[in-house]
Amino acid sequence: MNSKDMSTKKFSILCMSAEIGPTSLDPLREIGEVDVREPDRQYLLDHIHEYDAYLPSLKVRIDRELAQRGASGRLKLIYTPSTGLDHLDLDALEEFGIQMESIRTEYALLDQITSTAELAFTLMLSAARKVPAGHNAAMKGLWARDRYRGHQLSAKTLGVLGVGRLGSMMVDFGRGFRMNVIGCDSNPRKRIADLEYLEFDEFAARADVITIHIHLTADNEHFLNAERIAKMKDGVILVNTSRGKIIDEEALLAALNSGKIGGFGADVIVGEWRDDLDQHPLIAYAREHDNMTIVPHVGGVTWEAQRMTLRFVAEKMAAVMRGWQNG
Repeated sequence: MNSKDMSTKKFSILCMSAEIGPTSLDPLREIGEVDVREPDRQYLLDHIHEYDAYLPSLKVRIDRELAQRGASGRLKLIYTPSTGLDHLDLDALEEFGIQMESIRTEYALLDQITSTAELAFTLMLSAARKVPAGHNAAMKGLWARDRYRGHQLSAKTLGVLGVGRLGSMMVDFGRGFRMNVIGCDSNPRKRIADLEYLEFDEFAARADVITIHIHLTADNEHFLNAERIAKMKDGVILVNTSRGKIIDEEALLAALNSGKIGGFGADVIVGEWRDDLDQHPLIAYAREHDNMTIVPHVGGVTWEAQRMTLRFVAEKMAAVMRGWQNG
């Protein structure tokens, strides 16, 4: 190996995101040694300080303890291939001087990725047509058609809460299903000219289905609380592929039990890093009721989306680290 190769191979990079495709991490391998591992908190506690950069999994939260451990050694950069950031303790990363980057504002990339919006619509259909419950019955030989009677979406009103990248896709999908579509967004990145934007109270009162596409912030934690749920139509279908904390889950369960919410589909819940997820209140409810469908945060987990995103992040990380070399 010549001196030039030696100078570009000094970094140690840990990746706990699934490596999709044989070349997705090549930009990082050009500048350092890449260690690809399954998500494992204990490994991070023992070794995160030995790496210069970390490409994380959403399965293991980077909390204050891990941030401090990384900062005690070499860790300078965490680059998450996600738009949501609740798997990272941002205050701790800032406190310990670890640079954090994400794809939250990488709109040219994100506009190509429809996976989460597609899943949101899948959950909407599942709730409206009771697909999981009907499937489970059929697997038991129970061909009870009338028991699993659902609702068609055509002519229903779809309320899109947060009309950004994913919300805009949902507007298109809803219109493709002949739904009437309304939006609620106090500060849309780009307004859709022919979409009716409403304040929340009127929005909630008119929507037969509400799908959530707002980012989790300190201001909108528990945005959908008991008071706002009460403003919704009786029997509304609610879908959340954003973040669990946007909904007050205690109020959600009360509304499901009362019938105020007729169906709920979720890709996200509060406390996804719990060791006892089988005891989570929403999962426990879903085991006993037909009006809830939960999937394990798979919105962006498609071959196409992950391959595209991982390659993009690898290139961005490599550029940051080359800047270290040149600096």
